[in-house]
Amino acid sequence: MSTRAIIARRKGDSWEGNYHHWDGYPSGLGKSLWDMYHTGPYAGRLDDMAHVLIDEHLGGWSTIVDKDWTKEPGFQEYSADTPSVIEEPEAYAEWAEEHNQPQCYCHGDRSEGPYPLLGPNADAGAEWVYVLDVEEHTMSVYEAARADERHAVGMFGFNPGRAAWVLRGVVDLDGAEPDWGRLDAGLGT
Repeated sequence: MSTRAIIARRKGDSWEGNYHHWDGYPSGLGKSLWDMYHTGPYAGRLDDMAHVLIDEHLGGWSTIVDKDWTKEPGFQEYSADTPSVIEEPEAYAEWAEEHNQPQCYCHGDRSEGPYPLLGPNADAGAEWVYVLDVEEHTMSVYEAARADERHAVGMFGFNPGRAAWVLRGVVDLDGAEPDWGRLDAGLGT
């Protein structure tokens, strides 16, 4: 589902980061960021992980959720040769496994330029922000919310109903894995 988010790095009292398009809710993107920090090529190396996610892919991300970080990031367009998930489910599953790399907007079949998102006034229609603090080894999870604290849904380039970023939890990346469902519901860690 297109739940827009921002992956960011703490910068003083603010943050800087990149757009992420798909599955931006905590049990999607939040868990994938947690998993990326705990397994694979960036295990335990938050500074390197943030560098790749924010500095090396300035065009932002289509998705990193459930992607294979042993593969080179790059966007893969569907084409006439892509098997149909309905008509050829086995062929599609094989194709999907082969093309399971992180999907950025700046490499592969797309080559979009930088689109930096700076500080709490940037939203890009995002519903969630994940701020990595490389010194504290934490991930702050913010949700776009209306004045009554209900989740705010926007569109790209449109602030969802004058939403504000509400801190829903601070995840200790070296601690126990949080309850992603509680974070999805805006109930904190």
